[in-house]
Formats: sequence, C-alpha cells, structure tokens
Amino acid sequence: MDEIEAKKLLEVSRNKIDEIDNEIVSLIIKRTSLAEDIARSKITLNKDLFDSSRENAIHDKITNLLIDEDIDVSKVLEIFDLLATINKEQQKKYLK
Repeated sequence: MDEIEAKKLLEVSRNKIDEIDNEIVSLIIKRTSLAEDIARSKITLNKDLFDSSRENAIHDKITNLLIDEDIDVSKVLEIFDLLATINKEQQKKYLK
C-alpha cells in the first residue's frame, strides 16, 4: 500500500466510523426512550430500580455474543453498564 492508498483507506474508514457512531447515538436514544415504560412497570410490580438478575443476564448475553470475537469483553461490558446507568437515571425521573 502506498501513501495515497493509505490516506484514502483512512478517510473511507473514518467515514464509516462516523456513520456507525450516528447509528449508535440513535440506538442509545431509542434504548433510553424505554425508561418511562420500564419505570411504570416497576412501580406497578413494586420492583426496585436496580435489578441485579437483569444486569447479570445482560452481561451473560453480551459475553456469549462476543465469544468468537477478538474484542475485549470487559470493555464492552463497561459500555453496557454505562447504558444501564443512563437508563436508570432516566427511570428515576418517573419513579418519584
């Protein structure tokens, strides 16, 4: 690969990452929008904000999805923990 090809590949790859980032943000918004429904259900079912069994199930699911992938599972789990934190913060608005 020469310098011109490398620059083109870098530009194309960065553009793809930008598109994926846009999709990720959209999915985070979509995921977080479910907080009100979850909070209302928890109120009716008299459930706590934090559900360790659900968090463990998510960790297990993500770990299984990444078994054959060359990616740091613990880092991906951190991302999902952050997503759960965002969702819980949204749920708190409805649990008052």
